[in-house]
Amino acid sequence: MQSIKLNEAVMYCFGTPLFKARIRDHAAMNADLAAYLRKERDATPDKHMSAVRGWQGRKDLFEQDHPALNRLKGQVAKAVIAVTQTYFGQPLDPAKCFVNGEMWGNIIPDGGYTKLHNHSKSHWSGVYYIDVDQMEGDWPENGCIEFVDPRSFPTAFHHPKFSMLPSLTIKPENGLMLLFPGWLNHYVHPYHGPAERISIAFNAMIRVDD
Repeated sequence: MQSIKLNEAVMYCFGTPLFKARIRDHAAMNADLAAYLRKERDATPDKHMSAVRGWQGRKDLFEQDHPALNRLKGQVAKAVIAVTQTYFGQPLDPAKCFVNGEMWGNIIPDGGYTKLHNHSKSHWSGVYYIDVDQMEGDWPENGCIEFVDPRSFPTAFHHPKFSMLPSLTIKPENGLMLLFPGWLNHYVHPYHGPAERISIAFNAMIRVDD
């Protein structure tokens, strides 16, 4: 009897990709980004979208010319191109790829959080963590981002040998970037710590020219 190669018999059907990347030598860049966002908040202190007890800035950071922002935008573009070609299984020429979209800052104080939401009208959405390490308390969800399974059945399915969890929780860390489909629902658990939780979120569109 001929054996079956497992990698030829198993496929992912309706899987949802979520990509993680870490930016090296990020300390100086993150300090500059934090200062930039705090200055923007001072100018427009009352802005917020999905944040509760927090601040969210204008969505035009892709258009701003600033050394730290320019470096981050370059990293975002590289990540978007990489995950697009990985997900679709086709190599892409970076010289023919153009990435743009929306980008904005988030500053969450002690007790703040974001409500369940998604980012429609984008190929990829993401978040980059600038200053999120100063957490206090012994609960594991402190300041974590949680992604909700978009399928209804796994939320009700139970098996004695393994679990199909209806959500995925990721603990933020400085220098970490997450990319995910814009339609994927997510939220941030209440944050508790002595310092502000600072991050940048983005919605990215990619165009590939012939």
